[in-house]
Parts: sequence; structure tokens; C-alpha cells
Amino acid sequence: MTLNAALFLDHENLVPLIEELGKTLEVVAPVYAEGEPVFATWKGEPLALDADNPLNSPVEFFLPQKEVLFKYVQCSGRYTFQDVPPKSRLILGMRPCDLQAIKVLDEIFGTELPDHPYASKRMSTIIVALNCTSPGERCFCAQMGSGPAAEEGYDLLLTDVGSGYLVESGSPAGMFILRAHSHHFEEALPEHLKEKERLLSLAEEEITNRRPALTPEEIRRAIDETDWGEVEKRCLRCGGCSLVCPVCHCFSVMDRGVPDGERLRCRDSCVMAGFSRMTSGANPRAALGERLRHWYLDKFVYIPEKTGMLGCVGCGRCSSVCLSEIDRWSILREAIE
Repeated sequence: MTLNAALFLDHENLVPLIEELGKTLEVVAPVYAEGEPVFATWKGEPLALDADNPLNSPVEFFLPQKEVLFKYVQCSGRYTFQDVPPKSRLILGMRPCDLQAIKVLDEIFGTELPDHPYASKRMSTIIVALNCTSPGERCFCAQMGSGPAAEEGYDLLLTDVGSGYLVESGSPAGMFILRAHSHHFEEALPEHLKEKERLLSLAEEEITNRRPALTPEEIRRAIDETDWGEVEKRCLRCGGCSLVCPVCHCFSVMDRGVPDGERLRCRDSCVMAGFSRMTSGANPRAALGERLRHWYLDKFVYIPEKTGMLGCVGCGRCSSVCLSEIDRWSILREAIE
């Protein structure tokens, strides 16, 4: 078996494979909870790989909603600190849009002054991505250049070609898995590769036909021309859009426990009224419309200036979670049409 070529994994061999991997790694995968797909620690439940992309992004396993940064213990007036070691983990079924989100966060958290909690989780995680051959109704990854096909950033890449999965390696760790568990794989056939290209071409066509693309210049003009006061009237101020976004990374820090305790990092949202409020009580973005405009500017102007990549990956979660059914992409298109 040639390990640097694409391999084929029968559908029936996937569960035995991850059972073997789960002996040494925590496996995170999409499973069903109350009828909905969610990314969670896999404990043998039926996999939800053929469902829509879960509302909770797998990025939360790198940047959790709440995490312990370190624990502190006081003794005789002196403090000692204990780091919380990361788990060795494998994430199965990560879609290309979430893979792109991690690429953006790698640039934000891992460049000038690396964020140790994020970087340690990143380095101890194997990513088995899944190409998106059945995009959801709210997806616009093709317009953002983040899908439906994954190009890089994965250790292994799966593409469901009907009879099984086409498997491609993207890192030494991925190659090691293929070598160590080679009894599950077969050589891929030329028709498997052709079917992959056909399915991904159809998926991209479906996405682009559903939501016509905007150029960066059009997006910036749309942000300037949108009536944010009108958008504000529709918004319920819940912050859900940013809390499900795989790229949003605002957080607050708090200490819990005296004299012994732990320091926590909790996800926060610039859409919320208190996020930008200063100690004096002054708030540079007191109006909700101003905060919503800032959220768009961060996605399409500030993050690109910092990382060279868009801060939106087109996963559509912000629109899916919105109780007011505000479609974030339609707002921009409506402003310039």
C-alpha cells in the first residue's frame, strides 16, 4: 500500500478505526443530542457525519466557552501556580469552514505573543477533516474562500464518495495513522478521485448559485451603507451570533476562589452592551447598531488587516442561531442592491 497516495476507507471500517484511535486519544466527533448534531466526546454513539454542520463549532475545543487557565494555591503568603495540561485529542469530521477558522485563530493567538492555553491544545490535537459534499442551506463558504473543499491544515481528510471515504494525508501525524492502522484501508481507485471532484464541484455550484458573492470592496461599501439603526430594531441583543462563530475570540478573565482557586477565561462578545464599557462608565459603542457595525468591520476589515484572511468563513451559524432570523449575508447584499 502506497501511503503517500489517496486511500479508501469503507464506511463499515470507520467506527473500528476510531475505536482503535480512541484507546490513546479523546475522540471528538459529531453525534446526535436530542435529535440535533453536536460536536462532543465520542462514546460509541452513532456518528452524525452525514448531517448538517453542528451549531457548536469544533473550534470550541481549542477556545472553550469557559476554561481554567491555571490554578493557584496560597501557602504562608506565597502563591504557587499549576497549569492545566491539555488532553491528547482527535477531532473527526471538521468541515473546511471550521478548518479555515482555526487557520485564522492560529495567526491571532500564535504569532507575536503566543497564547499558551490555545497553542497547547492546538499542538495536542489531530484533525480529521471532512470535505463538504452536502452544504447546508445557510452556508456560503465558497464566497469566503473557505470551502467546500479543504486545501490544507488537516492531518487526514475524508471525502464521502458514496461507497466509502476517500482518505488523504496532510501531515506526518496523518501519515502515521495510515501506517499504524493500514489494515483498515485500501488503495483508492481513479473513479474515487473523479467522484470526489464531481461532488465538490456540484457543492460549490450549489452554494454560489444560492448566495451570489460580493467583492471585498462591495462588502466594505455595504457596511458603510447599511442602516444599522434599522438592524438594531430587529436584534434581540442575545449575542448568540458571536458565541457560535468559530472565528470570534473575545473573552473576559476572572479569578474564582480566595486564597486558593483558579483563573478562568470565559468567552465574551463585542455585541453585548458591557463589553466595551470602561471603568468610568463611558462606552464608545453604547448603541447596539454601533456594536453590530463593529462586528462586521472586525470580520471584513480588521481581521483581514491583521491576518491577511477574512474573519468570516461562511459557516452560516450566526444566521442559524438568530432568534430574529436575521440573515447576516443578506444584510450586506440588501444594502447595495
